[in-house]
Amino acid sequence: MPHPSSLIDMSDQPILQLRHISKRFGGLQALDDVDFDLREGESHALVGENGAGKSTLMRILSGVYSEYDGEFLLDGQPHRFKSPAEALARGIGMIHQELSVMPELSVAENIFLGRQPLTPLGTVDWRLMNERAAAELANLGFPDVDVRRPLELYSLGIQQVVEVLRVITSGARVLIMDEPTSALSPAEVEHLIMVIDALRAQKRSIIYISHFLEEVMRVSDRITVLRDGRKVATLKRDETNANHLISLILGREIDAQLPSAAERPTNQVMLSVRNLTSDAFRGINLDVGMGEIVGLYGAVGAGHFNVAKALFGLYRIDAGEIALDGEPFPRRFSARYAIKRGVAYAIESRRKSLFLEEPNYRNITLPHLDKIGGMIPRPQREIAIASPAMDRVNVQPNDPHSAVGKLSGGNQQKVAIARWITHPPKIFIVSEPTRGMDVGAKNEVLGILREFRNEGFAVLVVSSEPETVLAVCDRIIVMSRGRIVAEMANTDAVNKDTLMRLL
Repeated sequence: MPHPSSLIDMSDQPILQLRHISKRFGGLQALDDVDFDLREGESHALVGENGAGKSTLMRILSGVYSEYDGEFLLDGQPHRFKSPAEALARGIGMIHQELSVMPELSVAENIFLGRQPLTPLGTVDWRLMNERAAAELANLGFPDVDVRRPLELYSLGIQQVVEVLRVITSGARVLIMDEPTSALSPAEVEHLIMVIDALRAQKRSIIYISHFLEEVMRVSDRITVLRDGRKVATLKRDETNANHLISLILGREIDAQLPSAAERPTNQVMLSVRNLTSDAFRGINLDVGMGEIVGLYGAVGAGHFNVAKALFGLYRIDAGEIALDGEPFPRRFSARYAIKRGVAYAIESRRKSLFLEEPNYRNITLPHLDKIGGMIPRPQREIAIASPAMDRVNVQPNDPHSAVGKLSGGNQQKVAIARWITHPPKIFIVSEPTRGMDVGAKNEVLGILREFRNEGFAVLVVSSEPETVLAVCDRIIVMSRGRIVAEMANTDAVNKDTLMRLL
């Protein structure tokens, strides 16, 4: 069966060209003599490690950066946008990884936010706005969405479609999609791919930025690889494959092998959960042993992230029992209680768990200030505690004084993990440990978790990415609609299809 993109007529004439683009931030050369072009009706993927220059290049295209060397041509004419509004007025819109929708407003209001059609009296023409919104959604294959309902009542996937429509109805014919599937369930990913094909059939062009190379191979006509601020290659989809792209991204053949899984020193159960129930999940039973990594896998909305929060005292429990190393927890407990009992928790959003303007050492020591010296700042002691933890997880650059917000996503995740090894816990709970990371960073983080497991720690990995749990877990528990639907050993017989069929 032909790939959908092969059925879409695509012009060979570029509508957008970047020539010899260079951009420097102080002593950092973010882009160095980069060329890039985009054709009408094309989906052109941009891939590379964190820090390769992808975001900088797209910020030039979308008008965020106006100072750079090189030439930017749109329809053959030179341009240099001064703002995102100017870029959008010329037909270039960007859809960021973090959505900017207004959940409490209706679907239609979100689509036409700031551009609502008006009646002759100057009031909002609600009937016309709702009709237009419904028509736009139907054109993309979503005729059943009630545009009058609040957007917050719909899934994250539908919210992303609404964001796409808002940019389109603003006049965009070029859409820059930055990690568009990082928080979507497998079914929602399929819907988004359908949307991309519909947009391309309308002669709109897509720049698709993603670390998920399987998706890149599905949605793209061409793929450009950046490495260290330079363009390495631009290839047609049928000229490459995922392994080839990994080699181009890293500049070397990747050793995809994690540290070997050592024999478990004991069968002792460290975390025991029985009949845990709340408004988001019911009857959860699971064990995590010493020297074991257990994966808790499900689609977004399955309830597994709420289970993780509940184990750390951040989500209300209505019934059930939690015991750690044989000691039961009370029904109501706080995160501080969990920390004192030996629970470590790295949440799925690095931006919410880290203070980006604060130095690395302060982010690492923050949960343990009461053990270091109360709330009185003791920078030298904190640095002495944080530095070995940064060394252990290989934070790069390894500067305890540098703001954590200056690090790549992979290194920010290492800081989020390092904060818990200064005072080793009994169990690590890690949600989406590799979300939004490049291939090299993913392997480093998963390697750290495997080392923890080999040292006898209990580890619970909570994820909606099947590749993550398959790569590192000893056992996998699958959740769907708030319940556990399967539990299995992670053997060669288990693969991505096995897991996704259970959702």
